[in-house]
Amino acid sequence: MSLVTPLIEVFKYALEPIAPFTWFGLGISTLDVIAAFRICIVLRQIKEILHLQHAGVPGSIPVEKKSFVKNLSTTLTVVFGGEAMTGS
Repeated sequence: MSLVTPLIEVFKYALEPIAPFTWFGLGISTLDVIAAFRICIVLRQIKEILHLQHAGVPGSIPVEKKSFVKNLSTTLTVVFGGEAMTGS
């Protein structure tokens, strides 16, 4: 028995489709869900940095208020739109 066997088994388990998505015939795994959250966090950090840079420029156009719907639609487009473009 190798020392990396537990890591291999955890990786295999992370690639298995999880229950709520298999009910609809989707093969979304735990690793996919974690990756989606990770990219959402990174994109939110980038967006906040760019927003602060833009709002801090004197004489720039006033920045519109933050919108939940805009944030939600952007996140869904980036996360699932990217997968739709690269998936089969």
